Amino acid sequence: MTEKQKQELWVERIEDFRSSGQSQVAWCQEQDIPVHQLRYWLQKQRKNVSESVGSRWISMQATVASGSGVSLRLGAITLDIEPGFNQQVLVDVVNSLMTVC
Repeated sequence: MTEKQKQELWVERIEDFRSSGQSQVAWCQEQDIPVHQLRYWLQKQRKNVSESVGSRWISMQATVASGSGVSLRLGAITLDIEPGFNQQVLVDVVNSLMTVC
């Protein structure tokens, strides 16, 4: 398999992982793929995206209402983070946003 074919395969796998809503471990177990491989390709994709757009800071506003969690507004995107949230899901969402923003 050529390097280009590997990259295309992993682009598809990462899209499938992100749309699955599963944790990295659960998705990898289901796909019979070692977790370290998914993490390697996620990091490689983030690095490629970061290099293509350059590093930049964005302004964001956090709103906290007592006992109801946190709302983060990033332009047109709003993330509502409730108490007891799944940390891995938040990490996955932020990673996905990093590839788009």
